[in-house]
Amino acid sequence: MKDSTRAYWLEFNRPLEGRVDYMYLDVKGLVSTGVGNLIDATRAPLTAPTDAERAQSHAIAEGLDWHDSDGSSATAEVVDGAWDTVKARMDLASHGGGAFRDLTTLRLTDDEIDRVVFAKLDEMESVLKGRTPFADYDNWPADAQLGLLSMAWGMGPAFDFPRFQGFVAAGDWASAADECRFNPEVGTIVLRNDRDQQLFRNAAAVLAGGYDPEVLVFPATEPSGTRPTDPQPEPSSTEGI
Repeated sequence: MKDSTRAYWLEFNRPLEGRVDYMYLDVKGLVSTGVGNLIDATRAPLTAPTDAERAQSHAIAEGLDWHDSDGSSATAEVVDGAWDTVKARMDLASHGGGAFRDLTTLRLTDDEIDRVVFAKLDEMESVLKGRTPFADYDNWPADAQLGLLSMAWGMGPAFDFPRFQGFVAAGDWASAADECRFNPEVGTIVLRNDRDQQLFRNAAAVLAGGYDPEVLVFPATEPSGTRPTDPQPEPSSTEGI
C-alpha cells in the first residue's frame, strides 16, 4: 500500500473503532480488542460459541501479548478465563466497549495494539490483492486504497459487492463511491460509509486532475498542490554572473 495510506490508518479509524486495550463485545456480541480487532471465531452473532468455536477463539486471544494488572504476562488459562467472562455478557453488547473495562484485568500495551492492527491490515491487503477486481490495487490512488481497506475492515476482505467491484476494476471511482456503503447503517458504520464514499470521490478527483496518486487527500475533500502533469518552471540561469 502507499506510504501515505499506511501512515494514516490508525488516525482514520480512531473515531470509528476507538483504541481499546482490553477485551469487549462489539454490537454483534463478538469479543474484540485494539482497534476493532476480532478475537472471536463465533459464526452467529449474539450467540454462545460452540465448543470448537470457543477453542479457536481462545487460541486467537492467546496469540496476543496480554499483561495483568501487576505487569506480569498472562498465562493461557488466565486469557481464556477473561475471554469467557467477556463473552458471557451479551447483555452489555449494545452498551459500548467502555462497559467491559472493569470485567477483566488483562491489558495490551500500545505497541502490541499497533502490532496487532498492522498485522491484520497486511493480512487483509494480501487477500484483497489476490482478488481479480482489485488486481491493479498497487496503482490505485492512496485514497482509493484507504477506502477499500476500510470496507474490508468493516466486512472482511471476502465481501462481495459486484457493482462496486466492477467500477473499481474499471477505475471508475465516482461510481464506486455510490456503491461502497454497507449495512447495517447504524452507529459508527454510518460514519465509516460516509468517509469511504469521500475517499473514492477523492480518488476520482485525483485521477481527473492528474494529481499525485501517492499523496493521500483525506481528510480534505479535494486535492491540492502541484500536479505531476503541470509544467515545471525553467531553472534560472546564472551564466554570465
